[in-house]
Amino acid sequence: MKRLAIVLGTRDDLARVAALAHAARDRGTEVQLFAMDEGVAAFAADPARVVALVDDDCELVACAQSAHVRGLDEDAVGVLLGSQDDHAAMVHGADRVVAFT
Repeated sequence: MKRLAIVLGTRDDLARVAALAHAARDRGTEVQLFAMDEGVAAFAADPARVVALVDDDCELVACAQSAHVRGLDEDAVGVLLGSQDDHAAMVHGADRVVAFT
């Protein structure tokens, strides 16, 4: 199975990222999404979109440091808080990487 890694570092691209992720899932591609910087704030601001991605079997991780700087915890972000090690593992294991930074 193909694997797509998406990196979200902006607040304004979550809708595009979600559309890409859902389209990839519709084609049977595994999707892993790592949010950092303002992407973490985007997750917190749009919990329904985050739930829809999780419900579509996308793996979502948000940067714990980016969340901490913004005063957000795991409950506020809605996904597992991880590290740049998670980011590196996603990118390393992917067939394709798309970054919105």
